[in-house]
Amino acid sequence: MNNDLEIFMDMMDDIETPFVEVVETGKNNSYYEGLGIHILKQFENNDHYFYFLKSILKNYHELSKDQQNKICELMNIQPKVIIQKKTITVEKKKKNKNQKPKLNMKDEY
Repeated sequence: MNNDLEIFMDMMDDIETPFVEVVETGKNNSYYEGLGIHILKQFENNDHYFYFLKSILKNYHELSKDQQNKICELMNIQPKVIIQKKTITVEKKKKNKNQKPKLNMKDEY
């Protein structure tokens, strides 16, 4: 699902964009992690962070299962718990028809 900004950014692929951050290629993983921390420090409020994170997570499904699990652990996302109703049936003891009635010998009348 493309929004207007995504279409605009695709059109500006070869043209200089208004965004200052340039991501260099061929660097090690610590460079990209540091770049992410640098960008995080520039957010003024949680709304900006939310929209940034929303745009970054568009390719989440392309990550390996191991990488997805690490992100879920980091974000403390728990698997959904499915609660099913459990029915317990208690069988009543069947009375034996051939059994004699018991006399109450404890009560004194």
